[in-house]
Amino acid sequence: MKVKAIVFAMTIAFAVMVGAASAGDAGKGKGLFESTGKCKTCHKTDSAKLVGPGLAGVSKSYSDAFLKSWIMNPAEVWKADGAEVQKMKAKVNKVGKPKTAMQPGKLTDAEADDVVAYLKTL
Repeated sequence: MKVKAIVFAMTIAFAVMVGAASAGDAGKGKGLFESTGKCKTCHKTDSAKLVGPGLAGVSKSYSDAFLKSWIMNPAEVWKADGAEVQKMKAKVNKVGKPKTAMQPGKLTDAEADDVVAYLKTL
């Protein structure tokens, strides 16, 4: 299990190193945020907490690659416990918690890019 987490973390690090930036469409991302992605069920687009934290400025705190991975598979990212996850856990008072309540987005790879592009507008 540790090897899997290490490989996952290395993949994220490589994507960041080669400049993997979100090539998504923010307009489409907003639509997905409000519908298919079901993001607005738990998150507000300002800094206020709903079920999950408010997302205003989230792209200033976390890389595009991290946000995309988090949207696609939060449980796996949580287990990997990389630097950005540790930062997130501290911010939302979840240090020491065994899992996240966030459910994986039922989005395609391209749709996740669109949501990340939208998050960059908040």
